[in-house]
Amino acid sequence: MDRMDFIQGVTRTRVLEKRLLSRARIDRMIEAKDIDEVLRVLNETEYSNSLAGITRGEEYEKILSNELKRVYKLMREVSKDQTIVDILALKYDYHNLKVMIKEKESGKDLSDLYVPLGTTDFQEIRNEFLHGDLKNIKPEFRKAIEAVLTDLEETQDPQRIDIILDKYYYEHLYKMAEETKIDLFINYVKDMIDFINIRTSIRLKKQGKDIKFFEDVILPNGNIDKDTILFTLNDNIENMIHKFRNSKISSGLIKGLESYKETNRLSDLEKYMDDYLMDLNKPSKYIHFGPEPMFSYIVAKETEIKTLRIIMVSKLNNLSPDVIRERVRELYV
Repeated sequence: MDRMDFIQGVTRTRVLEKRLLSRARIDRMIEAKDIDEVLRVLNETEYSNSLAGITRGEEYEKILSNELKRVYKLMREVSKDQTIVDILALKYDYHNLKVMIKEKESGKDLSDLYVPLGTTDFQEIRNEFLHGDLKNIKPEFRKAIEAVLTDLEETQDPQRIDIILDKYYYEHLYKMAEETKIDLFINYVKDMIDFINIRTSIRLKKQGKDIKFFEDVILPNGNIDKDTILFTLNDNIENMIHKFRNSKISSGLIKGLESYKETNRLSDLEKYMDDYLMDLNKPSKYIHFGPEPMFSYIVAKETEIKTLRIIMVSKLNNLSPDVIRERVRELYV
């Protein structure tokens, strides 16, 4: 990528960054008495168009979905190289593959679960898959689909659909990031893989899974080597904290492990993963030539939307502001 190709895109992104929700506005929503007040605060922001026609707080997912679609459409217009957007949109392709295969296996109509934000026209993939023709499907997706279908034939276990597609997703994601030769993109993927492998280790321990199962689900291409990850299956949380204190992701991981030790909630580890990845992106605010600001803006918006979802769900469940504040993510601004 030629950094000079992104001057116009960075200029437009700087304008968009100024519209990101501030900590003060997030705090107003956290302190709001109910979700209707949250929507009133949100209507004062660039979310106003995404709120159009929605009057009930229970419809919050429509608001967030509208905004996410708007952001991805806009960033595809802003970004000279679509790879910047594709790296972050790829997760929606693999989400759709999961829905597509489960739809066929269950015989149910799951069309409401598809997300139209991937790197390709997913209806074409779905139509060809449902007609039993995979030859025109992108090779990475075709291999993933074939692997799942083969496994289903052998094991008759639909629970393995997610496991197999996750593995293909992260391998595909790493390949895309590495091909850009942009350090931020590569580090973002490698660090996320490390967090996910450690989270998986904890989850499998709780489920009583054995080392063979762990070998099947561990993701390659992280910074932490496979054997080190595998051995964590026999570690308690204290040992894991000690083992990873000097790892590259330690600034977020140790906080997450210590929080998990106190609460026994994996969602705490996920929060610190998100905060770490946000901190990884913050230096993009000072880059004037290159693709990083556009990538980081999308990360910022997705995290902002995740934070709004946490606030809205919490308001619907009458959680206190203190509890909500513990769960919200680090912001980009």
